[in-house]
Amino acid sequence: MSAASEPTYDVVTLGETMIRLTPPDYVRLEDATRLDVRIGGAESNVAIALARLGMRVAWVSKLPENPLGRLTARRLRSHGVDVEHVIWAPPGHGRMGLYFIEPGAAPRPTRVYYDRAHSAASTLSPREVDWTLLSRARGLHLTGITPALSESCAQTVTRAVGEARARGCVVSFDVNYRSRLWGPHQARVALAATIAEVDLLICTEEDARLVFQLEGDTRSLVRGLAALNHREAGVVALTLGGQGALVWDRKQFYHATPYPVREVDRVGAGDAFAAGLLWGYLQGDLQRGLDYGMAMAALKHTMPGDEWIATREEVEAVVQGGLPATSR
Repeated sequence: MSAASEPTYDVVTLGETMIRLTPPDYVRLEDATRLDVRIGGAESNVAIALARLGMRVAWVSKLPENPLGRLTARRLRSHGVDVEHVIWAPPGHGRMGLYFIEPGAAPRPTRVYYDRAHSAASTLSPREVDWTLLSRARGLHLTGITPALSESCAQTVTRAVGEARARGCVVSFDVNYRSRLWGPHQARVALAATIAEVDLLICTEEDARLVFQLEGDTRSLVRGLAALNHREAGVVALTLGGQGALVWDRKQFYHATPYPVREVDRVGAGDAFAAGLLWGYLQGDLQRGLDYGMAMAALKHTMPGDEWIATREEVEAVVQGGLPATSR
């Protein structure tokens, strides 16, 4: 992208989105007579949150040409996400992945059940994507979920990083380890080349220790992750659960603590954090991005579903320590 050209998109995301099915009112799945239908996927969650902050975002994936695929595209479009680059699989060439959430109440934990094998998204290959899209984007956001889906998806992520690098497009990557898709050793080996080339790396403390076998205090973990990244100006973010998050830009550390919340649904909170941090990174203000990420994660805890359905005004209010005045 030349210096004189104006990018079409601030961020492009790429990955699988599934249909999320949840029984209402803490009913157990085996006793459910109704299911709430929503969508959920790490990369699309980030896309939605960024779009709602006012950024220009496109989402790339592969959907089945059926009502569930169209529901997913329509839902993303309703939040302002461009879905024109989605690849549509004809009938018989992949299904829509599903996942079920059974909300728990102490002492019964919330449980998640996946039914995503042979999804259309898992068949996505590098040759299906129009990579010239990245010539018109400032940033590309990926996660470690996509390469775990299939060999063709792993190849697609590798190609995406290479295409972004060649076009001067910054790359953010959330490790997002999923033990139901692969083991820690397999993930560590498979993600090594990708992590080496990204500009913004996001990882949980748990994944840093389990997947990358890092030890020590949190600053040691951040430096250990940075050693895996070969970008001279690569930024590393470590999320610490109830202790907040820590970011290092190779010059200084930035830290933020979490906001108190009344939890309704925590699924998607990590994606909301990633969106806020990426927003700040693209603005050239990591501390602001970190503050936004923590506020957006807090807001996400208060709403059902994966999607971050809030406004920048609400984020600013949380960051400033208050709430927006009630409209009348």
